[in-house]
Amino acid sequence: MTEARETASRRRRAALIAVAAELFAGKPYDEVYISEIAEAAGVAHGLLFYHFKDKRGLYLAVLRQALNELIELHRPRPDEHTRERRMRGLVRRHIEYRREHVHTVLALIRAGGQDPEVDELFERARRAGAEFIVDLLGLSTEPPPSVRIAIRGIMGMLDEVTLDWLTHDCDVPADELEHLIYDANVAILSTVCAAHPEIGPIVAELRAAA
Repeated sequence: MTEARETASRRRRAALIAVAAELFAGKPYDEVYISEIAEAAGVAHGLLFYHFKDKRGLYLAVLRQALNELIELHRPRPDEHTRERRMRGLVRRHIEYRREHVHTVLALIRAGGQDPEVDELFERARRAGAEFIVDLLGLSTEPPPSVRIAIRGIMGMLDEVTLDWLTHDCDVPADELEHLIYDANVAILSTVCAAHPEIGPIVAELRAAA
């Protein structure tokens, strides 16, 4: 295959993933049909099978793209000059992304040991979140066990809070939810400050802005 044909093939594949991502974001997996995806993309079924083998292959490609987009949320934006702004910005981006990709996000959160491939994607997303907190705390080495556990608790709390929010039709305003998650993050980190004074000043800074 020539370079030009390879480039065209990659573009077609990316376009198909984009169409499927929109459909999977709006409806559960079982309610999205390969014929619907093909029609929305304006292609024959065969092209989808050529690139992805089957519906599951396409779905996993959509989830991998979602993972990359979730990881990108952790990149600080130009106006996030303080730790407080970085954390609030990340929380806000997660809220907005999850609201716009309800069923894709729910699929990742709810996998729960039922699908090893989806579980691995979900774990990678959580690791990215944990790495964000480690960097925010200024830790250059592996966190002490209690801090590590607290950080994992933050990741679990974020998922459970947004899971409840999404399954109740987003019945709390986004601003209120952002404050709730930020304050909960700070509260969790505050529980390990006494045993690990090296993170105390940073947590105090975050608490002062709560």
